[in-house]
Amino acid sequence: MDQYVRNWMKKEFSFGPYRLKGAELLFLTVLTALAVTVRVLVRSFVADDWSIYWSSWLLELQTKGFSALAEDFYDYAPPVMYLLYGITLLPFNAMTAFKGICCLLEFAGAAVIAGIVMECTGSRRRAQFAYGLFLFLPTVILNAAVWSQCDIIYTILILCCVMFLLKGKTWTGMWFYGTAFAVKLQTLFIFPFLVILWVRGKVDLKHFLPIPVMYLLGILPAWLAGRPFSELIGIYAFQGGKDRWSLSIKFPNIYQIIGNQYFLDEYVGAGMYLILGILMLVLFVMAYQKVRVTKEYVILMVVFFGILTTYFLPHMHERYLYLTDAFLLIYVLIRPKRFGLFIATGFLTVVGYAEYLTKKPPCVPYGVLAFVQLAVLIIVGLDLYHYPRYDGELPGPEEKEEGRIRDARG
Repeated sequence: MDQYVRNWMKKEFSFGPYRLKGAELLFLTVLTALAVTVRVLVRSFVADDWSIYWSSWLLELQTKGFSALAEDFYDYAPPVMYLLYGITLLPFNAMTAFKGICCLLEFAGAAVIAGIVMECTGSRRRAQFAYGLFLFLPTVILNAAVWSQCDIIYTILILCCVMFLLKGKTWTGMWFYGTAFAVKLQTLFIFPFLVILWVRGKVDLKHFLPIPVMYLLGILPAWLAGRPFSELIGIYAFQGGKDRWSLSIKFPNIYQIIGNQYFLDEYVGAGMYLILGILMLVLFVMAYQKVRVTKEYVILMVVFFGILTTYFLPHMHERYLYLTDAFLLIYVLIRPKRFGLFIATGFLTVVGYAEYLTKKPPCVPYGVLAFVQLAVLIIVGLDLYHYPRYDGELPGPEEKEEGRIRDARG
């Protein structure tokens, strides 16, 4: 019996392109079971967002059916409302079903993150570590299982986008990005990394076509249900017009330093011009750098732009680093010496989550957290600026035609 167990532990199992030993499979199974247990234990928490928004939207859909989407009671992108409508058809408690779907996506997202880490490092151990770390991140557990939020939906779509881009499957990757944009406006936080890939010849202009196509497909059912097309086209603009009561909503960015309750109109306008100016300057510098566009560099760009845009944009929420945290986890497992950044950003976001969920003052002033976030931004920015360059000329047309993103180690 002991010999059988030892042999099983050493035996390799194939899962598509990946292979796992029996011991690794057992380790991942235990991790998964523990992660499921944690989520089950906290599933009954009812957050204000559920009581005020989600439950009322579900009631509208349950009462009026799919035709309810013709009305303007919701401000989320229509694809999220289609999910809610589907939940009304299930014979389960609505909140349990919603949380359950989002938690299932968290496990899928953890698997994609592990795949990206494996793609970038070739290390099965780091990939498995990434899987477990993501599932046990406090903000990941709090986001869906506790708060009833669905940031994992657009996050897993962006993860799949980057995964396919790293594999050189540009069209597939961009279809995933377009789908993510149809779900959540916050996907634009990292959009500049695609601009740099376009400048480097890794993405063509035609590859951006899925973005408007998927957005139009996303609003099509709601339009057929009767909601005016003009409202659906401008639903993201409507979202941007909300939350005007504070420059920063429990988010550690520059407005926590200069005062997030003062000169709202003036700072909003100035902040928009400021981030646009910064992005133009950064993109200009990056466009002329002779940088090796490796897999690590792509991940680093996503992290950098995710932190940069949210640091200077007004009206940011505490949840808006969810996507960036996922990619920062990937980055610090590629470059373990930067693991401290992951711990720091995790703490920063937990503070905002905790204040919202407990209704208690933050344990650390947001002004202090904003300086920590600025330090993280500077470190990541310097990593990007000092990334290994080409010794000679930039790659020629033949290499650009390949459309491949090289491994940082290769």
